[in-house]
Amino acid sequence: MELTEVIKNRRSIRHFNKEKLSQETIKKILTSGLLAPSAKNRQPWSFIVITDKDLKKEIGDLLETKTPDETNLTCEVIRESEALILVYGDIEHEVFDTISIGACIENMILEAYNLNVGSLWIGFILQIEKELNQKFNTNKKLISAVALGYTDSFPKARPRKTLEECTKWY
Repeated sequence: MELTEVIKNRRSIRHFNKEKLSQETIKKILTSGLLAPSAKNRQPWSFIVITDKDLKKEIGDLLETKTPDETNLTCEVIRESEALILVYGDIEHEVFDTISIGACIENMILEAYNLNVGSLWIGFILQIEKELNQKFNTNKKLISAVALGYTDSFPKARPRKTLEECTKWY
């Protein structure tokens, strides 16, 4: 697929079907994340990939207990996904490392779309960082999560600001 097409057509997917996602496809998505630029080439990212159905249900349920009114749909996305990638950071410089990890995540969700895989970038996961760090025995900083799966749901494009609204030329 052409890059511009990928960028224009990628959407946040909140409904997955039951089609299985191969480990090979997940690895391709992760590998694209690894190609992201990072400040001083620190590559501060690391991943925990969860494909176990019971574990995804446990995480979705836990998140729902922490934020019951805000995240019901997100919790269901976590439960339905074929893979949930927890994205962690080895943070030395909070701003630069976090920006670098954002680029990594963007690469992953663009590659997912390129491979016809739906994705959802999940920030609400931070509500249960402490519990996830205990469960997975890590002291790294949880930055975000990405849910992956195949979908039959293709949302329409949402309104975007124009270039003129966002740009000043000097």
